[in-house]
Amino acid sequence: MRVHHPVRGLVALLLACGGGAIVALAAGTTVTVDYSKPKQTLAGFGASITWVANDLGSFSAGDQTAILDALYNTAMPSAGLSIIRGGSMLCEFEPSPGAYNFNHYLIQSEMSWINRVKAAYGVAQTMVTTWTPPAFMKDNGSCSNGGTVLTQYYPDLANTMVLWMQDAQATIGSPIDVWSVQNEPDQSPSYDSANYTPAQFIAFVTGYLKPAMVNAGLTTKLTVPEPSIWGGPSYYDSNWGFPILQNQPQMDADIDIMSTHDYGANYDLSSPSQAALQYQKPIWQTEVYRGRRYDGSISDALQSADSIHGALNGGNFSAWFYWWTMDFSGKNQGLIDYSNTAWTYQIPKRTYVIGNFSRFMRPGSVVLTSSSTSSSIQATAVRPTSGTVAVVLTNTSKQAISTTVTFTGASTLPASVTPYRTSATENQAQLSPIAVSNGSVTITIPAQSVVTLAG
Repeated sequence: MRVHHPVRGLVALLLACGGGAIVALAAGTTVTVDYSKPKQTLAGFGASITWVANDLGSFSAGDQTAILDALYNTAMPSAGLSIIRGGSMLCEFEPSPGAYNFNHYLIQSEMSWINRVKAAYGVAQTMVTTWTPPAFMKDNGSCSNGGTVLTQYYPDLANTMVLWMQDAQATIGSPIDVWSVQNEPDQSPSYDSANYTPAQFIAFVTGYLKPAMVNAGLTTKLTVPEPSIWGGPSYYDSNWGFPILQNQPQMDADIDIMSTHDYGANYDLSSPSQAALQYQKPIWQTEVYRGRRYDGSISDALQSADSIHGALNGGNFSAWFYWWTMDFSGKNQGLIDYSNTAWTYQIPKRTYVIGNFSRFMRPGSVVLTSSSTSSSIQATAVRPTSGTVAVVLTNTSKQAISTTVTFTGASTLPASVTPYRTSATENQAQLSPIAVSNGSVTITIPAQSVVTLAG
C-alpha cells in the first residue's frame, strides 16, 4: 500500500502558524452562535459510489478497510460521510423489454458496498439516482447522448423503477431513502444520460411513478430535478423550482426534496432557493467537484469548506455531497484518488476538511444562526445530535487569527470543547480541551486551516 499522509501531530503556535518562524496574529475575531435561532435540520453529507463500487474489491483486504475507514469511520479522522449515493443502472437492469437483471455486477457491487458500510459504520442512509432509463424507452434508442422518454413508456418506466426499489429493499433490508428521478436532465453527454423538462417531470411523477410506488407500499422519498447547474437561486427557481412546484398541488404533494448539482459559472450556494422555501421543501446539493487535475492540497480543500459554509449558513441546504467516493481518473473528482491498474491510493486534504463538518454534524443536527466579525473566519454551527456544541471555524487567510466564540441562547453548555484541526500538516488532529467560560471560548485558528470545536 502506498498512501501519502501529511506530517501529523504538530503542536505549539510556532508550527500551527505555518512554518519555522512565528507569524503575527491578525486582529482578533468574534464569532457568535445563537441557539435561539435554529434553522434547517441536516440530512447529512455524502458522495457517490456509482461505477466505482466494484473496484473496491480489487484492493487488498487491508486497503479496503482503510479506504472505507477514511470515508465513513467517525471514530477516527475521516470524511465522516452519512449518506451513500448510488446509481440505478437501469440500462443494465432492463436491457430489453421485460428482461430484468438486478444481478448485474454494477448493481450488486453497490448493494455489497451499502451492506458493508451499514454493518461496519452504521451508515444506512441511501440515495439512488437514475442516470438514464432503459435505451428502448427513449426517443434516441440509446443509453447515452441525452434523449427523452417516450410517453408510451411512462407506465413501464415507473414499473421498472419500482421493481428496482423492491429488489434493493430485499437486498439491503431497508427501503432506499431517496430516489432521484433523473441525473442532470439539462445535459446530453456521451455517457448515461437523459433529458426532462419540468412538464415531463410533473407528468411522469404525478401520473405514473408516485402512484406505482404507493401501490407497491414503498416509502422512498422522491427528489427532482438534480440539474448540473445551480446558477444561483434566480436561475434555479426560474428554470426548475417554480415551474415544478408552482400551481402544481399534486407535484408539491409527491416531491419530498428539491435537489441540484453545483456546477456552472455561478456556484455560490449561500443564497436559498425561494421555491424550496415557499413550498417548504428541503434542498440538497448532491454533486460537486472542482479542478481538472488531482490536487490534494489544503488550498483545494478550503474550496469545499467554503461551499459547505455557504450551503448551510445562507443557502438553507440540508445535505451536501462531493461527487465520487473514489476517483481513478486523476481529475480531482473523488475523496479517494486511486490507480485502477496498480491498486494504490492517496487521500486528498479535502477528505479531512469535509470531515471537519460531516464527522461532527450528523443527520438530525440543527443548523444554528452564526456570524463572524471577520470575512477571513467562516463559522458554521449546529446543535448536534450528540453533545451540545459543534462549530467549524475556517481561516481562509494567510495569518493566524485569535477567535472568540460566544454562545447565546443555550440552556446548557459543556465545561470545555475539544478542537479538531485540519491544516497543511494535520488531519483532524485532536487538541487539548479548552474551557468554556461565561458562555465563550477563545482559540487561535492557524492560517489556512479548519478547526471543529466539539463538546
